[in-house]
Amino acid sequence: MKPDNGSVSILVADDDPLVREMLAIILQDEGYRVDTAENGAEALNKFSAGDPISLIVSDMNMPQLDGMGLIRAVRDAGADLPIIILTGNSEVTTAIQALKTGASDYILKDENIQDTIGIAVEKALEKHYLKKQNQQLQEELARKNEKLEHEKALAQKVQKSILPRDLRFQGVEVGSYYRPSDKIGGDFFDAWENSDKVHFLIGDVSGHSTSSALIMAVSKGILHSLGHTLSDPREIVRTANRMICNIVSDSGMFLTLLYGVLDRTTDELTVVSAGHNPVFLVKDAEVTSLDSTGSVIGWDPEDTWDATSAVLSAGSSLVLYTDGLTEVKDQAGAEFGEKGLEALLGEALPAGAMITRIVQNVETFCTGEFQDDLTLLILRRMPADG
Repeated sequence: MKPDNGSVSILVADDDPLVREMLAIILQDEGYRVDTAENGAEALNKFSAGDPISLIVSDMNMPQLDGMGLIRAVRDAGADLPIIILTGNSEVTTAIQALKTGASDYILKDENIQDTIGIAVEKALEKHYLKKQNQQLQEELARKNEKLEHEKALAQKVQKSILPRDLRFQGVEVGSYYRPSDKIGGDFFDAWENSDKVHFLIGDVSGHSTSSALIMAVSKGILHSLGHTLSDPREIVRTANRMICNIVSDSGMFLTLLYGVLDRTTDELTVVSAGHNPVFLVKDAEVTSLDSTGSVIGWDPEDTWDATSAVLSAGSSLVLYTDGLTEVKDQAGAEFGEKGLEALLGEALPAGAMITRIVQNVETFCTGEFQDDLTLLILRRMPADG
């Protein structure tokens, strides 16, 4: 709120007592509190004494310390209060120099000074008030941005910490890669053993916010828990969907998910894809895509999904990824796309080598500019003696 005139204290410095008293009377009549000084040195002493001064009106030419010296002394002290310089018609060039030195405005000592002084003071105070208000808003914005950056960094740290590392299963080679963007994302993956079966999943929560990271963590926990108590991927996804719908209802958020189970005794692969981008089954030089088998998670608690069955035989691989990989763009704006990924999969490679190949090609394609998290999970069935 802009201060009223009664809370504004003005110091008038002029060696001419008539001018000094006249300006004091004019400003007092407008409701300001006014103090006076006979020269720049006295004005500086009152300023240095810590007297409450909101604005200074100073003559340019004064004994002991002139107006220019007073400006420099006040500014050197770190004070930004408005300073209005009084000058004669022949001193306009000097007045302009005073503005460059730190004066807020200047007015001429002429027959109109009784009218111009009030306008100049009001304008200088208004400008100073707006400047202070802007500084406060910028400081508040900086504090909020710092808080948001701290929350984002914490969310990214938590997100990265709950993703598994060094996944190892008998007869199954697993490679994973996670590269966060500068935004908070919702990518996640996981894999674990349950008897002779390996459960695995990859998902992506919509949006880039702390909420996305939170939903990601909750969803991963739900799926991990269900995967240790249930065996049918369709039932696991249906149950998880009902639980997640209760969490994200009315938020507009959702997640894409691929959940699969590999039976190591039969090499049978059962996959449920809830709105997720196609994943690729690589056997020798043949690449087959496994497409979505139903809607995304979080829209309708009554949704159901079909399952896709395949065989993950010895030496074959399953390549899972999130759209942060296929939606990267080159400098012309073209997307890497699913075709770009599929073209890299024809050669049979170990999981780690395949991930390295994919990541290097994607980085080259987009020149390292990632707008979303990049997540890869590759499962390769090893030979019995592998």
